[in-house]
Amino acid sequence: MLLTVVGCAGSVPGPDSAGSCYLVEQDGHTVLLDLGTGAAGPLQRHCDPASLDAVLISHAHADHCADLASIAYLRHRVQAGPLDVYGPANLRDELNWRHPAPQFAFHELPSGPLRSGRLEVTVAAVEHGIEAYAFRVGDALCYSGDTAPCEALDKLAQGCEVLLAEGAGFDDTGVPRHLTAGDAGRLAARSGARLLVLTHLRSWLDHGRLLDEAARYANCPVILAQPGLRLRF
Repeated sequence: MLLTVVGCAGSVPGPDSAGSCYLVEQDGHTVLLDLGTGAAGPLQRHCDPASLDAVLISHAHADHCADLASIAYLRHRVQAGPLDVYGPANLRDELNWRHPAPQFAFHELPSGPLRSGRLEVTVAAVEHGIEAYAFRVGDALCYSGDTAPCEALDKLAQGCEVLLAEGAGFDDTGVPRHLTAGDAGRLAARSGARLLVLTHLRSWLDHGRLLDEAARYANCPVILAQPGLRLRF
């Protein structure tokens, strides 16, 4: 499995990163986890949008789904067939597009596993104040999406090799409905993850301090997500 970080900025794009977007490739099958604001541009450095097999959207906030519109246009240009898009039940309504999008086949995320090609993805509802999900891709990768600490995420992350978890702020200030960097570190320790990749990095925060806070609790190596980061596992 190959994971490529396309964008990792939290809430809004930063000067050096688009919103959340993570490319997962295995055995010739290509899936995106989220497609946030500005991600369609850098995505084209790593794959042809017409070759995507599926997109999984964790929740209907713009920093996780806004660039579906750009991908629709790019696929329309080359007359690519409908792309499977899995997301919350309200995703299509929240996008508020005035025109139909024949470039997409929308599916509501199931309460359990889904299969895209040879990739099996386990889906868990998490706590973000709206309908929101975390994803486990095979046995190896767990992606938190946006969430407060919750039992469902703990269960989903157990025994993962790579934990891709948001670090949206610091323990001393807290971040409602999000994981702090400390929360991410503690989750990594509880789950037995072999690597924590800290993401959803807000540009105005001290990223070095976020890394230090997560590393204080994680019983594994911790790195910061950055655009272009590639991990094979």
